Amino acid sequence: MSEVELAERFADALVSEIKAEMGRQSLSSRALGRLIGKSSQYMSDRLDGGNVKTGRRVLLNIWDLAAIAGALNLTEVELISRAEAVASGKVITGRFGVGGTREDLDEVAFDSDVAHEDDTDDLYDE
Repeated sequence: MSEVELAERFADALVSEIKAEMGRQSLSSRALGRLIGKSSQYMSDRLDGGNVKTGRRVLLNIWDLAAIAGALNLTEVELISRAEAVASGKVITGRFGVGGTREDLDEVAFDSDVAHEDDTDDLYDE
């Protein structure tokens, strides 16, 4: 996979993880926009179908990442780590929603090439 393909895959994974966390917290893109002081169009350009004029999704910048992570009660590193794991096909570990539980982690699908049954106890040590 080329660096460009990996970057595009990561950008898609980052948006997917943001949207997944929004779902876990029952938060719409409009509500997230309000939390970070941005319009619903601003959020749509970055998280949904993209800019009306170009048809392409606007890439998240550092400010977006920090503001969105904070609004979702996550650290930037946590959000990036989740996206990186998804982009590379690894198992995602960590908090899932505020006060994530063992049941939340049990919902994670394991890729047989990445995790094995005897490795699952390591996921709960955090």
